[in-house]
Amino acid sequence: PQGAAVLEIGCGTGELAAMLIGRGSVVDAFDASPAMVEFVRERIAEEELGASLTVRHMGVDGMDSLPSSHYDAAVSTLVFSELTADERGYALKHAARILKPGGHLVIADEVVPRKVSARILQWAVRAPMLAAAYLVSRASTRPIADLAGEVAEAGFHIDKEVRSHGDAFSLVKATLPAG
Repeated sequence: PQGAAVLEIGCGTGELAAMLIGRGSVVDAFDASPAMVEFVRERIAEEELGASLTVRHMGVDGMDSLPSSHYDAAVSTLVFSELTADERGYALKHAARILKPGGHLVIADEVVPRKVSARILQWAVRAPMLAAAYLVSRASTRPIADLAGEVAEAGFHIDKEVRSHGDAFSLVKATLPAG
């Protein structure tokens, strides 16, 4: 709804934040990359989004500093696959804490396909890209075995999971129970 308070976990270039603001949301965003935070800050100034977007440099380990029961929704795109299992658990625990009861969590990320043939294809396609990405950034991603399961384990009700791109991508929409 208009005026919804949204937290974006890992804002990257700020594209999703700008889209949410365009729909009337007020967005708090963070990213672990100082370069991405600087890019978003420049974008905020250029697009005059300052009143509706706050961005800070931090990783998921800083989520403990965010206010409890404050946000209507939390969103994340292609961030959780960059985290370890412990970091994902920590982020999900704090996502549950910072959301208002009935708040929504939407995560879109890379996952392990369910069929062996799709896993083999995923590996064959990803291997050269991972090598190149690692050489450039010294970072890598790891497809998540059961994203919806991890979200549910953190106390969320799974409303919907949509798998695409050969079953290698998952969009999970979940709700924090009201009670």
